[in-house]
Amino acid sequence: MVKYLGSKRLLVPAILRAVGDVSAPGGTVLDLFSGTSRVGHALKRAGYRVIASDHNGYAATLARCYVQADREDVLDDAERLVAELNRTASRVVVGVGAGGEEVVEGGGWFARAYAGEARFFRAGNAGRIEAVREAIAAKGLEAELEAVLLTSLLEAADRVDSTTGVQMAYLKSWSWRSGRRLELRVPGVLPRAAGGKGEAHLLDAAEAAQRFEADVAYIDPPYNQHSYLGNYHVWETLVRWDAPGMYGVARKREDVQERKSAFNSR
Repeated sequence: MVKYLGSKRLLVPAILRAVGDVSAPGGTVLDLFSGTSRVGHALKRAGYRVIASDHNGYAATLARCYVQADREDVLDDAERLVAELNRTASRVVVGVGAGGEEVVEGGGWFARAYAGEARFFRAGNAGRIEAVREAIAAKGLEAELEAVLLTSLLEAADRVDSTTGVQMAYLKSWSWRSGRRLELRVPGVLPRAAGGKGEAHLLDAAEAAQRFEADVAYIDPPYNQHSYLGNYHVWETLVRWDAPGMYGVARKREDVQERKSAFNSR
């Protein structure tokens, strides 16, 4: 899974014990701030039916892969398509500037923004990210399989980025991992849980709390005034693929300034 602020990787065993104290596996758990779906994925593995929701598109996509999609339904197609996408060529020619720096030649808006105007990715990888994303869009896949492929691409991009883990800025010098070649892997999609098929939703937490019933609610809101959309705006753009207006050195989406959550506070 991607590098993520507030990841519950080390707390998952304790969270599972706490949920198990009030609901046996097979019950329904509502995850109102699903993020990377690390907790939702673990709950599904434990047998719970998980309803995951988040107001960011990248998080809803991750939940559609790790909570809603079931291994028996998508794995064969995912393995075939990931192998196919790994053969996709970069859309960028990497030039060299007067100072020896990489220069983006060719490519589209994504490569120009995130390898040229900003330096989140090396030019060759940015061009491959762009080409793979266009290939996924062109296939017209059903939602769950598309989410599995988008998750594969997002996680591959995370493994070759040049940040400290958040996208409010990029590193002045290239990270060691940024020189690796982008390589997609099939995400760890689970079989359907004993409790039933999971769900993934793109909703505000307050709306989701009113809409769904569950035996347990797992609530992990933001910690401060900084929005997760601002922290992970590149992933939002990669998932939505909407060529947004951008601003600032980090080329954030313009809607970072508008899409505020009431749960973000000091």
